[in-house]
Amino acid sequence: MSIISNEEEKLASMKEMMDNIAHQWRQPLSQINSIVSVLDNRLYELNIDDEIINEKLLEIEKLTKYMSDTIDDFKGYFDEDDTKKEFVINDVIEDVVSVIGSSLKKDAIELRVSTDGCYTLYGYPNELKQIIIVLVNNAKDVLLKRNVHQAKIEISLKEDLESYVIEVCDNGGGMTRTVMQKIFEPYFTTKHKSQGTGLGLYMSRKIIQERFCGSLSVRNIYNGVLFSITLPKGGING
Repeated sequence: MSIISNEEEKLASMKEMMDNIAHQWRQPLSQINSIVSVLDNRLYELNIDDEIINEKLLEIEKLTKYMSDTIDDFKGYFDEDDTKKEFVINDVIEDVVSVIGSSLKKDAIELRVSTDGCYTLYGYPNELKQIIIVLVNNAKDVLLKRNVHQAKIEISLKEDLESYVIEVCDNGGGMTRTVMQKIFEPYFTTKHKSQGTGLGLYMSRKIIQERFCGSLSVRNIYNGVLFSITLPKGGING
């Protein structure tokens, strides 16, 4: 009974945290988008057409939209939002690349994407996108921390008899058995307190299990770590 109460208390605390984040971030994100619009109009008035500037302004818009969507998605999880839809998994992966690709390129990390086909699922596409981004960002942090030569991250999509499987792997050297045993525990993190709360992988696994009826697992491969998201082909019922 105490274990259940403790879990409910933690979830209530995380919901409150998300509500606070949503409240604090909404106005600055709106202001950033307004500033981008002003800059865009000013460039037009001055008849300036600079490819790099235009590209970076679009990148800012994408990132602020991603941040806003993230707030909605995780608030929706805690509010038990039951809005589901049919979506193409490949499109979700493309969105991930669009959001995070330039950041990886800046840090000289190669991002590879491989798919066996085009697959449709019924569920929550934005939440799946956030989870893949969490996995890619974790891999990025390890690669940078360890200063890996020719750093690589690969996102792959394939199918088996009953499921679709998304894998995110890196060449960062793997993790110890102790870390692997604790990696999905709430509030566990190998980062400094200023860099993370440890909620990313815990919440990611919880969402995959409860919202997709799937699983999120991890194992070492020959030169790094591989996270596997398994999604039943039937999607979510009800």
